[in-house]
Amino acid sequence: MEDDGSKRNKAAATFEKIADGASSLTNLMQSAGTTIGAAVEAGAPIVVPFTKFLPLISEIGNIFNEIVDLSQAAEHNKRTCDALLHRVYAADLAVLDLKVQRNKKDFFNNKNYLCLQNLVNIITQIKKFISDISQMKSLIKYIQAKSIEKTFKELCKEFDSCVNVLSFSINVKSTDELEQLKEDQKELAKYLEGMEAGIKKIDVDVSNIKSELKESKEDTKEMKTCLTNLSKEFSSTVVKVNAMNITMEKFMNASSQNQRKIDNIFQVQSLKLSDYERDDYEKPRKGGRVFKWYNVKNKGEEFAFKTISDKEDQKIVQNQVTILRELHDWQNIIKFYGVVNDGNKWFLVTEWAECGNLREFYKSKNHFDLKLKLRISLDIARGLNFLRTVEIVHRDIRAENILITIHETAKLANFKLARYLTAATLNQSQNLERVRYCAPELLERAPNYKYDQKCEVYSFGILLWEIAEERIPYEGNDDILDITDRVRNKVYREPFSEDNPIPDEFKQLEIEAVHHDPDFRPKITKMFEVLNNCFKKLSQDASGSINSNPSRKGSMKKPPPKRAYSIDQDTYAIPINLPDFESFKYMTLTEAAKQHKMIDKNGKPAGDVKTAYKCFEAYANLSKTNTANRNQIKAKYYKAYYISRGLVESPPNKDEIVAELFKEVADDEANEFPEAKVRYGDCLYNGKGVEQNFSEALKYFEKAAEDGFKVAMYNAGNIYYNGISGVKDKEKAIYYMKLAAYNDYEPAIKFFLECYVQFFVNIPFVTGYNEVSVPESLAQ
Repeated sequence: MEDDGSKRNKAAATFEKIADGASSLTNLMQSAGTTIGAAVEAGAPIVVPFTKFLPLISEIGNIFNEIVDLSQAAEHNKRTCDALLHRVYAADLAVLDLKVQRNKKDFFNNKNYLCLQNLVNIITQIKKFISDISQMKSLIKYIQAKSIEKTFKELCKEFDSCVNVLSFSINVKSTDELEQLKEDQKELAKYLEGMEAGIKKIDVDVSNIKSELKESKEDTKEMKTCLTNLSKEFSSTVVKVNAMNITMEKFMNASSQNQRKIDNIFQVQSLKLSDYERDDYEKPRKGGRVFKWYNVKNKGEEFAFKTISDKEDQKIVQNQVTILRELHDWQNIIKFYGVVNDGNKWFLVTEWAECGNLREFYKSKNHFDLKLKLRISLDIARGLNFLRTVEIVHRDIRAENILITIHETAKLANFKLARYLTAATLNQSQNLERVRYCAPELLERAPNYKYDQKCEVYSFGILLWEIAEERIPYEGNDDILDITDRVRNKVYREPFSEDNPIPDEFKQLEIEAVHHDPDFRPKITKMFEVLNNCFKKLSQDASGSINSNPSRKGSMKKPPPKRAYSIDQDTYAIPINLPDFESFKYMTLTEAAKQHKMIDKNGKPAGDVKTAYKCFEAYANLSKTNTANRNQIKAKYYKAYYISRGLVESPPNKDEIVAELFKEVADDEANEFPEAKVRYGDCLYNGKGVEQNFSEALKYFEKAAEDGFKVAMYNAGNIYYNGISGVKDKEKAIYYMKLAAYNDYEPAIKFFLECYVQFFVNIPFVTGYNEVSVPESLAQ
């Protein structure tokens, strides 16, 4: 294992790469002597032992190391993530210097102890923000809320003010961060433009994004609108499929494989054989296992009936199809319809691909031209990106599992081995065809080695070579052991032909994708971007399109942009009534939260909750400023929780205090405690401590549902179902109820079993957190 020193050296090396090429050294922070002076005049600082600062110094270092890992894994908004990493790195160095300056007694006082805790919380929020905006799964909610730039500015403002109050003098290499953020938004818009081609019924027209972004006086409002209008169907599919995957894997991995529970949750119905008729004029494929059928009412609708072999469990296949058919509108993934029974035979029903698999296609085609090769490669990359968004890995990418439609569109097929990304390792047997595409680390056959996206990238890289060369990888060699030895031990990869006309960018991408070290392979999002650029460039060259009237505006030098997030000293000034740290043993808020969550083997509290509550109350009761800082938000949530659960002596106006505290936390844009939205929604629904307001309660439940709280999904569905807020909406009711059921929420499952077909049947509202099962974070 690496020690802290080596981790920091590694992190420093990463930072140097980020800072490389930056324009100049800029002093981000200046001394805030006026603010500190005012605080000192209000009350003389009290010395705090240096040892009490050490946990905070270590915590900042640990968070920084986590941010380094997140930034390296970022698939989107890389520049924005690096800009924030840049800041945290500078702060980490400044905090580390405190160890050297431990004799500087004027710094180690109660005011700086409080402010350093606030810095820890701000950096924690930066880590969460980076985690959210770097992956499409969590990025969607920021896109639709138009909040990436807003949240970025607010975090920078809080960070700058806190560091300023601490009087840290930080020098960092910096380009303009807002320009970096804008570049990320442009890149994201182009990515979505490319992905849009593979989504049916998409609600957003991004076809003009590219031209809009070229305007010299470009206003990012148009770009934000395009991003915000990202298909609601796309985003809801991502949320739904991720929930289904997690729940399905939980039951599939259980020893009993609770199929009845799965059937109750997902309400799966088999297809009716009488709705289909076999096409006797089409020869069976895949050794007599795949047959062509069509809809008896519409013979233009063609289907593939694939025999489910005796070795395959029909229920397992059906469970997979339950999830995969949710991807019905993603055009580069074969459409799944369900399973059907014919006597003692079961068939998997998918769409029919007229041209067969990719290898059959290029071997039978007279001229597999360059443009078609690039388009098919792009189709496959788009399909893999869709799977990445819902965290599914295919696990068997090869030519046989890519089907080509009559319109020459490539689609991912044969998901027999597909699993959720976090699922347990699958014992995948190797055959000759799989070995041709298999990553070297899998050929090692190391025990419990987990198939991941890097393995998928390798297989796709081999497939790109096959598309370019129109040849089988390691053709003529049918010896599994020899291929394994050449790939794993001799690091051999098939070379491109000297006269191959495929673009150099394509070749370089393939070489990087099959790199022996998985850490040096590109991300699947990067592969899509490169292939998209290759295809567009070829299309533009073929059409001979050039800009015959270039704008002169682009040559005009723009004035340097002004910093958009100036520091408000009054808002972030240190409170005058500092806590008596000794009264709660100098316990930090982070440590108090840990003590709060500690339980023994019987599920009873095991931490020092008495001291923890003193800590929460002290920070929650700090003098009010215009904006509650990170420390206060965290403390107020726990204070409200303790009072509402009767864990401390209740004040006379208990309900009003609890409602006010939960509302403040729920409305905090940093969204540190999304469960507060559920709790405040409950206050509004029941008129507890606040005037009863069903429509406002619904807003908070819907926000909490977006954050994954199944009780909020159920409550939102109930309100829409019964029209409690004055508006009945069956579609939204069913959406939220399904989402809650897919998250294995028992009341929602019961609803579908008993009330689904009766729209006007009243269903009980889930209230009172003692009566229902709630997420662990709520119970804690």
